Amino acid sequence: MEDAPRILTLLSDPAVSRFFLWEPPRDLDEAWEYVDGFQHEMEFQRAYHYAVVRQVSGELLGVANLYHIDAVAGEGEIGIWLGQEYWGRGVQQEASRLLLAFGFETLGLQRLLFRVDAENGRAQSAFRRLGATERGQVLLFSRPQDRMVEHVVYGLDQEEWRAGNG
Repeated sequence: MEDAPRILTLLSDPAVSRFFLWEPPRDLDEAWEYVDGFQHEMEFQRAYHYAVVRQVSGELLGVANLYHIDAVAGEGEIGIWLGQEYWGRGVQQEASRLLLAFGFETLGLQRLLFRVDAENGRAQSAFRRLGATERGQVLLFSRPQDRMVEHVVYGLDQEEWRAGNG
């Protein structure tokens, strides 16, 4: 809960939330609700949400998520957002690799997906660098835009990940 003020500050940058399907918190109460929602999902093991922090200072850089976990299907989804000043520094790659290892090695998932706005070329390139391949497209409703938005679905199977990381 103590991260809520920093989350609010980072998400107040429209560039950070440009491709979000959800409305970012607009005030501290909403930021606390955002963080509190994470706690409930984690309690029921439907998702795992992590603060991305600078190792030396402990400064919050963003949030990394492993969510939409379906244990029966052996599948989950990875999402990450970072404050704009941390883009292009390898933080996303490091956080995503940790989530992939957690999903495949600890949770035993067979496939992890990444849904990326079709216009978000930076994120698409980042997921391809992780070894993810395009699996299709999907239309998802964007609350901020009040319309359906095309997303590219990338995926990485446990076997593919092991081949590239083992």
